[in-house]
Amino acid sequence: MIRNNSIKTLLATLCTAAVSLTAAVPAGAADVDFAGKRVEVIVPFGEGGGADSYGRYMARVLGPVLPGAPTLLIRNIPGGGSINGANWFEQNARTDGTNFAVASTATTTAFGLQPNDPRIKFNPGGWKAFIASPMGRIIYAHANTGLKSVADLKNFKGKLVMAVDGPTGGDMSSVYSLHLLGVDPKAVFGTDGGDAHLGFERGEITVESDVASAFLQLGKPLVDSGVAVPLFTFGYVKDGKIVRDPSFPDLPSFPEAYEIINGKPPSGPQYDAWVALFYMAVMNSKALVLPAKAPPDVVKAYNDAAAKLVSNPAFVEESARFIGAYPQLTGDAATESLRKATEITPEARAAIAKYLKEQFNFNL
Repeated sequence: MIRNNSIKTLLATLCTAAVSLTAAVPAGAADVDFAGKRVEVIVPFGEGGGADSYGRYMARVLGPVLPGAPTLLIRNIPGGGSINGANWFEQNARTDGTNFAVASTATTTAFGLQPNDPRIKFNPGGWKAFIASPMGRIIYAHANTGLKSVADLKNFKGKLVMAVDGPTGGDMSSVYSLHLLGVDPKAVFGTDGGDAHLGFERGEITVESDVASAFLQLGKPLVDSGVAVPLFTFGYVKDGKIVRDPSFPDLPSFPEAYEIINGKPPSGPQYDAWVALFYMAVMNSKALVLPAKAPPDVVKAYNDAAAKLVSNPAFVEESARFIGAYPQLTGDAATESLRKATEITPEARAAIAKYLKEQFNFNL
């Protein structure tokens, strides 16, 4: 079982693993030089969890391929389900390339559902994404629930407890997924990252949702030791259809899980709302972004470095163990992917608003 030092062990592993990727990739744009500088990477969560593990791994492999090979340092700014960190980045980030941030599902979901919320002082659609990472999401239960597979949810009489960052945060898509499967877990709001994982290890949290990067490092060892039981993934889009996640091909996708529980494929407004959340949570799960006002030469330096990194065979092979076997988008494709992750149709928003009001007495 992973203990309280699991986060430290994870960070050391990510640092060691990244070393083998640096030699084969040349430096980036010649007209920008970060030699001797420190680049601060803003992660809008505490240590642990999907955004933090993704950000630390990507920072370790990206730093050596940027012009001048700067030192990259992680700065965690937790709170508000990523809103605090995203606000800080919008208002304070340096535009000279010495600041970039991790934009996560929580960030885009909060903005997409509540763009006029006075707490939200950022617009992720304007940020310059230089890497966008589709990433699978997996739902797993604690062994103390007695669940053995997703089929057991059909007649489940127990009570599930889930750590949730907030009603409009990144975890909401997972809570909504379970709702459509006929199970409404008790949501413990305001808990995310490493605290959620430690609560799960202690058995206080009984159902957990992870992106692939966090699950591969923190969840899978619990499955291997018999503490956790994987139930289903959200799936992945291939040829316009949601299929099984390529990183977890033995687990049913959400549409399969729905059919297992309900005896028919999902459809209707509630499923349309789920699909909108799916694109935010999976197909546009994570991104590395520069501030909106970053100048063209800085954007080009990061785009060049990103393109060279993701085409490096060593990165392709090794990154599958840390962020999953998913294609990475760079340049204009990354920025467009991030922009799409902030959009949601009025019909889908209405269905989600109805659910949040009925389930949590929360007004969207």
